[in-house]
Amino acid sequence: MVFSSHVFLFLFLPAVIFGYFALGRLNRPWLPRLFLVLASLYFYAYFNWSYLLLILVSLLVNYGCGAGMQSAKRGRGTILAAGILFDVALLGYYKYADFFIVNINAAFSLDWATRHLILPLGISFFTFQQIAYLYEVYTDSLQRRYSFLSYTLFISYFPQLIAGPIVLPEEMMSQFDDSRNQKFDWRNFSSGLYLFSIGLAKKLIIADTLAVNVDRAYSDASLHPLDLAGGWAALGFWIQLYFDFSAYSDMALGLGRMFNIRLPLNFNSPLRSASIQEFWRTWHITLGRFFASFVYIPLGGNRKGKLRTLANLFLTAFVCGFWHGAGWFYIIWGALNGLGMVAHRVWNMFIPFRLPRFLGVALTFSFITLIGVFFRAQSWDQICNVFYGIFNFSAGSITAGVRDFSRNAVGMFALAIFIIFFIRNASGRIEEFRPSPFNALCTVALLVSSVFCMTRISPFLYFNF
Repeated sequence: MVFSSHVFLFLFLPAVIFGYFALGRLNRPWLPRLFLVLASLYFYAYFNWSYLLLILVSLLVNYGCGAGMQSAKRGRGTILAAGILFDVALLGYYKYADFFIVNINAAFSLDWATRHLILPLGISFFTFQQIAYLYEVYTDSLQRRYSFLSYTLFISYFPQLIAGPIVLPEEMMSQFDDSRNQKFDWRNFSSGLYLFSIGLAKKLIIADTLAVNVDRAYSDASLHPLDLAGGWAALGFWIQLYFDFSAYSDMALGLGRMFNIRLPLNFNSPLRSASIQEFWRTWHITLGRFFASFVYIPLGGNRKGKLRTLANLFLTAFVCGFWHGAGWFYIIWGALNGLGMVAHRVWNMFIPFRLPRFLGVALTFSFITLIGVFFRAQSWDQICNVFYGIFNFSAGSITAGVRDFSRNAVGMFALAIFIIFFIRNASGRIEEFRPSPFNALCTVALLVSSVFCMTRISPFLYFNF
């Protein structure tokens, strides 16, 4: 079940909203929380019932480790290490086992059988949240102990379970335990529905339309070198990914508001960034926060001198690339991001001249979209054929490109670029939202237009990570 499906919009979501707030009127705070936990677990199990046991075991082990640390007078570090080792091993097995088996076989001429594992949806996200929980328990950062019910809701809360944002315990569990949030609030609901409708339109009208052209370009690139139109259509992958993932983030924040829960901002117009570092501070903000807290700072951050800082930046980007997928192209993509961050930091260290912002934005956007070819491609042939098309400025290719662009949704690409650079981020301006007839009309128009575009179930791209 995805947010952009009929079953979610017309069955699951209305039933959960009605049930949650109806139970909230009974003044039994545990009842709405239990109902939301059961609904969230059903939402997760709807994708694949076999993985329901996995998330439940993970919940029990991590909550048990947290309770053990809260009760123990000594050995807390051992419990923390055991809990994190369990989480990393679980994630590593499902996400990387086949990758390592294939590469070990190739390196040592072995014939170990691969597991053909299907990556459980959201395993990276709920694993990272549980690592953050264990660390906060260990450092006594939590203000009080929370019940297993509250903890389960913190991990399984369906608006952010599958693809984030990656939330911290204290910023969420106190909201779940506040009985005032179990009472229907018309202002929160209307602003949440407005934000959800924007995200739904981004996904169904823009991202999925761009996907048709991007997918066709990469499919062609697996067979032959592309012409100019095909190369530039392939280059649009990062624009597609931006609208796909920002759509999910808007919808997650909007759903949270419908239930009076404030999820942290996860996007802040990242493609307007004037540097690669600014890009990663504004793209998937909560993921960047996690890697800064649990990779960059433990490596030494910027406290060990300039060379060590550069190495830590590169290693953090490298790990982030490998997290995105078990494949060499993800690793190369992460390394290229790391080199970009190192180059930017070296420039700032030794060259006093600062580029005009518009030029920095253009260079950063170009860099991000070009290395995005490695993120999307599945073979070296595809990569070579896509880059051939991007830089194929021969007269014949340009003529064919102009002709093909009329069939390649050039209008949708133009609309996407306009929104990226000239329209204010929806989730960033939602605090200024006021219920009004105009906003209600916009919400209805976006919802109706999106539903008419709902011709197939199209999973969000970050479900793969």
